[in-house]
Amino acid sequence: MQIEIRGNHFILLSQRAIFWEETQTLLIGDLHLGKITHFRKEGIAVPTIAADNNFERLNHLVQNTGASRIIFLGDLFHSDYNSEWDTFVTWRNKHHYIDMLIVMGNHDILPVSMFLEADLRVFINDFEEENFVFTHHPKVEPDPEKFVFAGHVHPVFTTYGKGRQSFRLPCFVVDPNQAILPSFGVFTGGFQMDLADRRNIFITTETKVFRVG
Repeated sequence: MQIEIRGNHFILLSQRAIFWEETQTLLIGDLHLGKITHFRKEGIAVPTIAADNNFERLNHLVQNTGASRIIFLGDLFHSDYNSEWDTFVTWRNKHHYIDMLIVMGNHDILPVSMFLEADLRVFINDFEEENFVFTHHPKVEPDPEKFVFAGHVHPVFTTYGKGRQSFRLPCFVVDPNQAILPSFGVFTGGFQMDLADRRNIFITTETKVFRVG
């Protein structure tokens, strides 16, 4: 699903990321790497294959888009250090040719030095380029002169089928001056979003992206 924002073209991907065509950039929000390992340490039975799924989808995105840059919109790592950070560092080293930067989120509590050692450019608050702002927390009142890309919320939208069936699916929320990305990571929950004036919602399944309404 391609949309145009401020004369630039962005592809909403079923892997719950956005590809900015003009700059060959992937936008990814809320991986929460380490969360699954954290759950397992707490005795919560989450299969380890779930953690592998995050990296499989990252590899698929890199291979299929040819991205030369990745902007992580915060909450790359869920909490304190665990072995999933080492897995991420190994993955990052395999993709050393890609410029990667992170706008820090509220869950990114690892020392900044660890992100720098993993060859990530670190922005504590916002990263701005042209008329675009990349951040973690959505803006309450975005600057109308700029367009914001944010994460944090983990937006989902509920659709209804036959027989009163309902499905909560991750979604992209695109308002006039701001877009909120769905959470990339698995087992991250979601916040219900509703249609509003001048708002577009795009739900995503494992293979397709659909506009609501």
